[in-house]
Amino acid sequence: MLYFYHGQEDFLIESELNKLKDKLVDKAFLATNFRVYDNPKFPELMDILRTPSLMFGSILAVINCEKYFFDTKGKISFDDKEIKQIEETIQTIPETLNIVFVCKIERESTKKIDTRRKLYKILAKNTTMTEFPEWKTYSKELPSWIQKQAKQKDLIIASDVVQFLIDRLGTNLRIINSELDKLKLAIYPTKAVTKEHIQNICTSSEDIFVLTDYILKGEKDKALLEFQKLCTNKHYLEILAVLQTNFSKMASIKVDSGNKSPMEIAAKNHLPEFIVKKHLEKLRKVPMDRIIKIRKNLLEAEYRVKTGEMSFYELPVELALLN
Repeated sequence: MLYFYHGQEDFLIESELNKLKDKLVDKAFLATNFRVYDNPKFPELMDILRTPSLMFGSILAVINCEKYFFDTKGKISFDDKEIKQIEETIQTIPETLNIVFVCKIERESTKKIDTRRKLYKILAKNTTMTEFPEWKTYSKELPSWIQKQAKQKDLIIASDVVQFLIDRLGTNLRIINSELDKLKLAIYPTKAVTKEHIQNICTSSEDIFVLTDYILKGEKDKALLEFQKLCTNKHYLEILAVLQTNFSKMASIKVDSGNKSPMEIAAKNHLPEFIVKKHLEKLRKVPMDRIIKIRKNLLEAEYRVKTGEMSFYELPVELALLN
């Protein structure tokens, strides 16, 4: 069987891969029959597609193929002759060989797979293709997914509490799943999750936006206090990553504000228009060089943390806030 998984929601992609692995691969031969390849070039790709049948059950090969579809560093292209060989080979793979082509796209990215590419058309025709788009706060699938995850963790969570969780955490499924695990441990032996539990235990994306606002306004004392509060529930590197994303978006919005409408900016950044308008109001009196300096400070903080330049890891982030 051939599969093609693509999209921004990598947590769901990984979940589907785990299901396939459990279903198709004998655990006794997992070390030999489950294989992962990272953007193999043509000769290696052909070897994978021609893997002979084994006596020890089915093989599952996962081929990460982002470089086949996007113009990134190290992009991999195939000429017409190679494309023809790929197509002929995937049409004759043995029954015991299962291959999943995986193309993950960064969250909140504007990237889209070019469906005009010959390789895409071949995969669309010959594989079971599934897209895993990034869900929005209004996605109908999100509440039911949270209910399902909670049930698997032996938690009970009412519909209104689910919505409160979404409003507080956003739509990143990996973060939501992690916070549900945290809730399970924190409220044991209780099973029913309440809004109060979420309020006290789960770190809010809104809280990090509050920190972002304090930094933008230059209110250093409030920013430090908010950062220290967030660190009690969340790793400082996670906070730093969200701050970098927030200020990267703000820089993009600030640049585009001179020649694009809020609607155009919203479409480009995959944000609701009312959120863009809120950002524009906040950024109206903030010079671009200030946003650039904040981003530079945050990048320097990350470098200091990851290189071990400072032994007390939270200190570089706090210095970035003070600067």
